[in-house]
Amino acid sequence: MPPPSKAHNASFRRGANFAITGATSVDPSFFEAHGLGGTVWNSGSLHTQLRWFDELKPSICSSPKDCRDLFRRSLFIVGEFGGNDYASSLAAFRPLEEVHTFVPHIVNSIGKGIEKLIAEGAVELVVPGVLPNGCFPLYLAIFRRQQPEMYGPRTGCIKDLNTLSWVHNAMLRRKIAELRKKHSGVRIMYADYYTPVLQFVLHAEKWGFLRQTPRACCGAPGVGEHNFNLTHKCGDPGGHACDDPSNHWSWDGVHLTEAAHGHIAKGWLYGPFADPPILQTRPVGQ
Repeated sequence: MPPPSKAHNASFRRGANFAITGATSVDPSFFEAHGLGGTVWNSGSLHTQLRWFDELKPSICSSPKDCRDLFRRSLFIVGEFGGNDYASSLAAFRPLEEVHTFVPHIVNSIGKGIEKLIAEGAVELVVPGVLPNGCFPLYLAIFRRQQPEMYGPRTGCIKDLNTLSWVHNAMLRRKIAELRKKHSGVRIMYADYYTPVLQFVLHAEKWGFLRQTPRACCGAPGVGEHNFNLTHKCGDPGGHACDDPSNHWSWDGVHLTEAAHGHIAKGWLYGPFADPPILQTRPVGQ
């Protein structure tokens, strides 16, 4: 894996990782302005990572031309951004109608990040959408809905939370289409998390997973049908991993397992979970 960009004496010959735990798309000031400062627990956003990218350049390329040549040969993975933005809002139990008003700000922030990288010379960018939050054990355990019709009849996922994710992804795809027109020599690939996770839920056996209610592999055994409890999370006292993580798609109720990531990575590289697939040949002239 690429080393963290802040690692000392690391070689960045094969890439760098700028990720921040819990990173959001928009800066913390956005949440503070909406009275949500207390629910954002990360140490930076997408734009913090872009500043780190600027700081790293002198150690990986010797001149502006050298940098642009390097970046033209590089693949940039921009995200996934958005999931933590919505988690910060949902954790404060804000009305979904209000959270929906944040979507344009979050998507526009991602768009600005993409344009910043293009200005630096990036021509190959992968931009992931968000996952179907309503299918994850964390949200299923915390946001219980009173009426059965508020859950998908086939998936058991919370419909209004999945709708929020779907709206984000639809708006992000429109933003990507807009940027493709503006930057015709750049390939911006939309990477889909939403569809494969629904596939894991609906057709579990096809992907090598157990057919069951969305359930964390690592959590509090015997505590609730989703194996998730905030007081016994994976890594906490009382939290234990299942015997075989490879037959679960949810690792800890929030993140995916290695097996799930493997299926998604193949779908991004070769299709059908990316538009266009990463390894699709570029058209002549591009």
